[in-house]
Amino acid sequence: MVGSGRSVHVVVRAAAVAARGHAVRLVTLGDVLPAEGVEVKTRPLPRSLPAALAAARSFFRDIASFRPDLLHVHYAGGPLGTLATLSRVRPLVATVMGGDVLPERHPGGMSGLERRASRRVLEEADLVLAKSDALRPAIARFGDFASKVETVRWGIDPARFHRQPEAARRLRERLGLLDSDRAILSPRTVNAVHNIHLLVEAMPRILEATPEAALLLTEQGADAAYKRQVEARIAALGLAGRVRFVGGLPHEDMPALYSLSEVMVGIPVADGLPQSLFEAMACGTPAVVGRLAAYEEAVSDGRTALLVELRAEAVGEAVSRLLTQPSLRATIAAAALARVSEIALLPREAERVEGFYRRCIAAPRRPRHPAALALDALSLLFRHRREA
Repeated sequence: MVGSGRSVHVVVRAAAVAARGHAVRLVTLGDVLPAEGVEVKTRPLPRSLPAALAAARSFFRDIASFRPDLLHVHYAGGPLGTLATLSRVRPLVATVMGGDVLPERHPGGMSGLERRASRRVLEEADLVLAKSDALRPAIARFGDFASKVETVRWGIDPARFHRQPEAARRLRERLGLLDSDRAILSPRTVNAVHNIHLLVEAMPRILEATPEAALLLTEQGADAAYKRQVEARIAALGLAGRVRFVGGLPHEDMPALYSLSEVMVGIPVADGLPQSLFEAMACGTPAVVGRLAAYEEAVSDGRTALLVELRAEAVGEAVSRLLTQPSLRATIAAAALARVSEIALLPREAERVEGFYRRCIAAPRRPRHPAALALDALSLLFRHRREA
């Protein structure tokens, strides 16, 4: 497998495949989170062209020495995706994550080089796994790949993600929350794509109905400039005591964080299908999410979540409904738990992926295009020089 070692999703999926009895090596660059049952090969992120060339050679060597039956890259784009296409290993499986095919996920849009990188991974892949059916039209904008696309939501491991009252109590104490604080959780990265400012702007309306409401913002991978803007908005609205940044909590704390929260909110401008939604559903935390096509294939408004327009007023009204109507919270939580068990259980999805692997391995090899691969290598060098 190839992907960011800092991505919880990558290491969890690698571990899920390994748990099926397969030998899995994760090849990446930079820091890596703990990956149970997975062999990890990584190198420091290169800061110069000679270091980048050395890292690429090590990357290819780490793949080839494992003698894999199949190569699976998570994120159909970016430098790691291009390196995966340049390796000699086939079949190649690519998991589309969202930002690799959705320009809206990038504040400045996708550059021509970024679009080319994603298109080339999709072209070279023998199989493309999409997190949601809603991503299929986005993939289609890069080419006619419909015949090799399968929807795999991956989902959650119910052994890890379930309601944990005692762990929630301990985490509440660690975070310094009062027993009376009624937590609203935003588990998404603090950046403009996730509309954190809209959630902050919804808080005065929420506090009118529920003065004990407390908004918790996680900070893993936060955009520093955008965070400063959010902090300024918090100060301007007089919310310093009711909005809290809780840092980048480790993944093992997330079930407790969902469990201590009464509402989870996710309102990005665009998305694939986030694990945070499934995690909240599995932990019995009702969700308020935007009316995005990917979300609407997983949850239904008023039954398994509340879907809202991307306006502070609409977000505030929906959160207030859940905080002030215990029966609605309980009904949605129960229906959401049943729904996530139906569509997004990681062990079951890993078994499906195993079947797709076997199908790819048994299929005839597709021809490679040396000229295009040479351009991939040149494009990668140019991107590195520009980013450096």
